[in-house]
Amino acid sequence: MNIQEKMQGCPFHKEKIGEEYQPFVNPQLSDPYSFYDFARNEEPVFYSSVLSGYAITRYSDIISILKDPVKFSSRDNIQAIGKYAPETIEVLRTGFPFVSDLVNSDGDRHKFLRAPLQKAFAPAKLKSMEGSIAAIVNRLIDNFINDNQVDILDKFAYPLPMEVIFTLYGAPLEMIPDFKHWGYQTTRLFSSALTVEEQVECARSFVSIQHAVANLIEEKRKAPKDDLISNIIESELETPDIVAVLYGLIVAGHKTTSHLIGNTLKVLLEKPGYWKAISENPSIIPGVVEEGLRYDAPIPAMIRTNNEEVEIAGVKIPENSKLFLMYGSANRDENHYQNAAEFDIQRFQNQTSDHLAFGHGVHRCIGSGLALMETKIAFELLSQRIPNLKIQPNQELNYIPTLMTRGFTSLILEWN
Repeated sequence: MNIQEKMQGCPFHKEKIGEEYQPFVNPQLSDPYSFYDFARNEEPVFYSSVLSGYAITRYSDIISILKDPVKFSSRDNIQAIGKYAPETIEVLRTGFPFVSDLVNSDGDRHKFLRAPLQKAFAPAKLKSMEGSIAAIVNRLIDNFINDNQVDILDKFAYPLPMEVIFTLYGAPLEMIPDFKHWGYQTTRLFSSALTVEEQVECARSFVSIQHAVANLIEEKRKAPKDDLISNIIESELETPDIVAVLYGLIVAGHKTTSHLIGNTLKVLLEKPGYWKAISENPSIIPGVVEEGLRYDAPIPAMIRTNNEEVEIAGVKIPENSKLFLMYGSANRDENHYQNAAEFDIQRFQNQTSDHLAFGHGVHRCIGSGLALMETKIAFELLSQRIPNLKIQPNQELNYIPTLMTRGFTSLILEWN
């Protein structure tokens, strides 16, 4: 079906596109891509009252913004959808000062925060972690392989990146359930439309994760070891900076990888022969993972703020506006990718990927190499040990209602 045919049967109206954008409820929560197809062709830049900002949907416009971090700042990247209630602000004041971290900093400040992590995520360091990651993957599979079914998110995709991060930190694995809960609530705080009561509850979790990280830092100061926290406290970063960087890595790092695994598993198991192809030829997995990132990005949007009045796709945008860069839309842009709406297992087998799932330029995700390696090892071992993996039929698949992450609440798989 070509674009013109799609538009003829489209339920959206150009004159109401800003009102019709409802990303937190179905059907757009489950399928935002139909709406994005319409937006890219009819109104690629539109104001959303739900987001109180402008949505940018085309690949070419988004990549231009990402290439100009001076004109387009990251300072508001972590911000409420809407406004925080006074009760929420009171809770947040019991935590650490809200300093800029890797995601919402610019220029020299961003370089300063990023520098202590460069060594931890260098290719040589990641290579040395392959064995320990494989051991974690195999242990997690051991825990459910005899059950013939599993919620792959709860028992595998979520704990894997959390265990890897906690191993990097030299932190007790027993703390993972608390951090998982606090991390989920923190994501809701910054990227979901919430009631006042929900805001307050999520704010308490955000403060809890701050204080828990601060306690880990103090323990490492008293008894340093060869781990990421011990190394980073030797840098020039002050305690609020270290807290922000470390909880940011936990929240963003584990969600990116877990949703990448879940989202890509779903499409691979829906396509006849794809899981079998991976099982029989593991060498194709890196390219498959890149296509998974493009097709259903686990980080589908990011925010920028323009430092001056700009015009994008014919739309004049006032200075200091919030610009929502819809990576999920850009990655399906038919003007950039052939058969963009299709998952193509061969797409990135012989060419370098250029999707925006990890961002681009100075703000490209510093942990992207780790996420790719974790997912590659996960698929290698999972496909070898359970080659007849299938999606359990007749289950209701629900997406988590957040803008900055995209993933399921659960995904039940089964095998003989």
